Amino acid sequence: MNEIFEKKIFKYLPIALIFLLAFILRFYNLNSEDFWTDEMFAYWTTDPNISFKDTIVRTLSSNFNSLFDFLLKSFHIIFGYDVHTSRYFVLFFSLVSLILFAYLLNNTSGYKSLIFGFFLLSINIFHIKYSQELRSYIITFVLALIFIILNFKKGKIENNISYKKIFTIIFLSILMVLNHSFSILILLSLILFKLIFFFKIKKIAVKEVFLITSLSFVILLYLFVYLPININYSEYFEASLAPHWIKPTDLGFFTNFYFSSFFGSRILGLIYLISLIYLICKNRIKIFFELNIFTFFVILIFLSYFLPVVYGFIFAPVLTSRYVIFLLIPIIFIISHFIFLDENKFIKILLIFLIVVVTSFNHLLYENSFKQFYKEIYPTKPQIKRSLEIINKSNTKVYSIKKFEAKEKNLNEVYKNYIENYIKKINFKLINLNDKSDYNNIESFWIIYISDVRSNTFEKSEKLNNIFKIEKIIELNSLSLIKLKKFY
Repeated sequence: MNEIFEKKIFKYLPIALIFLLAFILRFYNLNSEDFWTDEMFAYWTTDPNISFKDTIVRTLSSNFNSLFDFLLKSFHIIFGYDVHTSRYFVLFFSLVSLILFAYLLNNTSGYKSLIFGFFLLSINIFHIKYSQELRSYIITFVLALIFIILNFKKGKIENNISYKKIFTIIFLSILMVLNHSFSILILLSLILFKLIFFFKIKKIAVKEVFLITSLSFVILLYLFVYLPININYSEYFEASLAPHWIKPTDLGFFTNFYFSSFFGSRILGLIYLISLIYLICKNRIKIFFELNIFTFFVILIFLSYFLPVVYGFIFAPVLTSRYVIFLLIPIIFIISHFIFLDENKFIKILLIFLIVVVTSFNHLLYENSFKQFYKEIYPTKPQIKRSLEIINKSNTKVYSIKKFEAKEKNLNEVYKNYIENYIKKINFKLINLNDKSDYNNIESFWIIYISDVRSNTFEKSEKLNNIFKIEKIIELNSLSLIKLKKFY
């Protein structure tokens, strides 16, 4: 009995320690940085003080993440509408995704692969980053894992799937596309995989036809019903299926395929990319002829790059790295599984050494490393907390939020909502720059000017020059804190 217990401890202790490491990496300094614009939109959209109808309208005006917004709003209803606790929502799903990934590895690969793959995801810089952001991408990651687990048993497709599981998969697919549109790529990959599978065995069950048809219907319904509604409401999207801010695909993309973003540096990304290509080629018979989970993963990787890139060349660019965060699943899974099956011991040791050592050095030393979470401030995140500390320490406890001349009509309201909830426990006075009576009897005040959307300098865009002069400007990482003082 003791021997069995000791074996279980020996088996599960490394997993527990890795999970603890993953938790620390994601929890530590979770709220050290302020929300950036997209997080502020998510926070504004999921205000529990507005109706679900208003939340839907706000969702449609700013993003496609209906499921994420619904879940986050429910979180705010239960746990309170607090800036400082909102990111715990994403943190929770991040930890769930780690458990699901370990489960998938445990049911498909050996123990060494489980430990290695679980470790790689736990310290993955891309996964950590979006575990600390109030956005939908980790939810996409979780749903993708559940979808894969439901469709594959011990790495193989089920031949006699029950209708109960089929309806579960269909319902899950609806949730996936409602959470993020790029989940369609996962559904398409499964459809293509099943078609190839049934073409090979020359046999297809009625249930499978029903599943394939249903998944296809979900995709079509999303593309021709839900998506047009989104585009009509949205301020971020042009007439095409593309956000107006995404850059066209350039030559640099084809040299790393976002692997530098996924893993922290161009060198490390190249190591992962070469390892992946080598292991796929080395195990091509098992992957392409046995038709298992690895076949599905390769199809998923291929379609996730091919379809958005082709669409981008024909119409407008739609692809960015965080939209395909779910690619971490097949990449890390394939590497961690096949690396220990390689008969060439030298290559095996070399790849493991390069991945582990370079990853460790990169995360400790390189600029795009753990420092962005624990030491340095990410450049897209305005230092609102710091600006409020400066205002609080000054003799002027009056502030205003800059009225932006931005394309997105809700942007001022979004910023105002975030800042007001941030400082609701602090005795600051908010004034309206458009109302002269609001600032007529004030000697000086501060302006919080988030520079992400800055179109002109303050002097050009405001009509207060004949009353106030700029006394001080403090630049705080995508934010300008401007102090104005009356002329005498």
